[in-house]
Amino acid sequence: MLAAARHNPSPNLSEITLEKLQQFTGRSNTLITIDAPLFGSVMIFNGRVLHKGASYVEPEKIGNSIGFPAYGQILAEASRFWIVDENGIRRRKCREDMAKLLEEL
Repeated sequence: MLAAARHNPSPNLSEITLEKLQQFTGRSNTLITIDAPLFGSVMIFNGRVLHKGASYVEPEKIGNSIGFPAYGQILAEASRFWIVDENGIRRRKCREDMAKLLEEL
């Protein structure tokens, strides 16, 4: 089992970055919702982070106030990635699946 793991390494889960997700959505015309239970969510569409409206949170509070973690922290804690493709089909990916998709870029 260990020998198989050495020959077939799984993608490095820390390689999921906001920049790679932005590139992925920009090239594939998809919407990704990054979901980290207890931390929050971030949505990326066509290479851009969709910001929550000022009625929800003042932009300067994100990453600087309790209850509004930085996007990087949400990404680090994310366990689910919801992908909506150009046909409107929504699929859930775990961290490992998302890392594999980004590796294919």
